[in-house]
Amino acid sequence: MIETISGVSVAVATAILSRLLSKYFTEKLIATTILVGIAFIYVGFALKDNPVNLIIVEVAVAIFLYFLAIIGYNRNSLLIAYGIMLHGLWDIFHHGVFIIRTDIPGYWPSFCFIVDIIDGLYFLIAFKKEKQHQCIVSTP
Repeated sequence: MIETISGVSVAVATAILSRLLSKYFTEKLIATTILVGIAFIYVGFALKDNPVNLIIVEVAVAIFLYFLAIIGYNRNSLLIAYGIMLHGLWDIFHHGVFIIRTDIPGYWPSFCFIVDIIDGLYFLIAFKKEKQHQCIVSTP
């Protein structure tokens, strides 16, 4: 239960902070930075007493999300939002040693899943609104 409350609180705080910081940085840059950061969290967990095969899996997924963030930043910002939500699904694979058996704190998958899904949806809505606004502005 505390994971849920904490996850919602962190996600809402992140969305509010992103909105406030959008005066200085684009939300696309903020979301890209978030995706790159969260991509490598499990690598850090994996480096602590986990087998090499799990480290390789965690690094491979982190690199995939990293490139998704870069491509999203350069081509289509919606990919960034989808990448954040995809990381939320990756969290579920760690829940209760479901599929990925990386040794992580028990609360982490639930907490991170909630943050990723809420923030991913926030950025998805923000980017879709931005695209709609650009279409309206560019239409003669």
